[in-house]
Amino acid sequence: MTRPVVIALTLALLMPLTVDTARAESVVMSIDRATLHHFLRAATPYSFDVEQIGLKETLTLYNPREMRFENGRIRLRVDCKGEPIPFYAELVPTMTVGFDPAKNAFIFTIESLPVKIMPLGTIDLKKYIDPVEIPVTFSSPLDMGVPGLTVDTIVRDIKVLDDRIEARADLIFHRGEQQAATPARR
Repeated sequence: MTRPVVIALTLALLMPLTVDTARAESVVMSIDRATLHHFLRAATPYSFDVEQIGLKETLTLYNPREMRFENGRIRLRVDCKGEPIPFYAELVPTMTVGFDPAKNAFIFTIESLPVKIMPLGTIDLKKYIDPVEIPVTFSSPLDMGVPGLTVDTIVRDIKVLDDRIEARADLIFHRGEQQAATPARR
């Protein structure tokens, strides 16, 4: 090869390394039933207070089991106990995921979950169980051997399929202090 051709090839190979523009890489992450079950077991017991007619009851959810993914929803069984009023019930909550444009986040929420506790009456636990929010954009440092390396994540979609939860996202790797990318949403 002639010298000009070698120089041109070298420049063509090295030029992309000198450009400091971030490029998004797409990823798909799947969470199967077993993984979600392990997460829920680690997150329980989960306690919250219910107040009605001037009385306060602390309910605790524990022992999640029999999880199913169906029709875009997550269904499971969980035990519930109450204090100071003795209470026990086996609940079957259904969780859904949707996008909330006001929060710019994907939100996992419990659908209506009425429970009858005497003397409080019937209470919909949906009002008391905090939703799980997954922001559309977030950044994380990746200082594993490369100081200053950061990944910006842009979550594009989250779906509950029949055998898994699937999340699609773009990752942008960069060095230094940059703001997380702000995507145009739906």
